[in-house]
Amino acid sequence: MRLTWRDAVSTGLVAAGLAAALSVVYGWGWPLMGGVRAGIIALAVAGLGSCLLGSSLDRFYLRDPYGIITGVVAIVTLAVSILGRLIFGTQAFLFALMVIVGMLWAMATLRHAVEGRGPAPTPVRTVPG
Repeated sequence: MRLTWRDAVSTGLVAAGLAAALSVVYGWGWPLMGGVRAGIIALAVAGLGSCLLGSSLDRFYLRDPYGIITGVVAIVTLAVSILGRLIFGTQAFLFALMVIVGMLWAMATLRHAVEGRGPAPTPVRTVPG
């Protein structure tokens, strides 16, 4: 179990993005959060920042089933962001993005907590003698 400062900052980014999205939904009147599209942009930027900060750059995840699932969910997140921002701009897309970003954060944090970060340590071999 090994969470780092990067996980803490990623958690803060996701929390800030979700708070910005909730401010749009409940009409809290936050500056620059004037509509659904602004909430989608804020949540997408916070989610992307969290993903870039929390991801491990020394691994190649396409050979790992978790990496494939996470990649598919990330592509769905991008599609929802684009559709919600550019085309429709409805609260349904904002809610969907909130759920997906929260799910990605939970998946990544759980994996980091269970598996740790970085490459597995090389076992030490002892020579009898």
